[in-house]
Amino acid sequence: METNLNSKLGELKLLIQQLSASDRWVLLKWLVELLQPGIQSHQKEDTKIDFSAVHQICNEIRSLPVLDNRSPEEIIGYNDFGGLD
Repeated sequence: METNLNSKLGELKLLIQQLSASDRWVLLKWLVELLQPGIQSHQKEDTKIDFSAVHQICNEIRSLPVLDNRSPEEIIGYNDFGGLD
């Protein structure tokens, strides 16, 4: 079970890395909102993550239009040697 969860988390990490910074911010905001209602100091250990809701949020983010087709390196301005131009 733990291996499967680690595999899924690895896949999720790769998908998140493909998002633009603004889309990552939207995802983080949604995740915080998703977890907020059920979190109280004495309930933190019992909080369950609704993975179907997380997948739904990821699907919504994936369906957003691509506003800039450049790679993150091109946007930031890295050169062939890893430095900034």
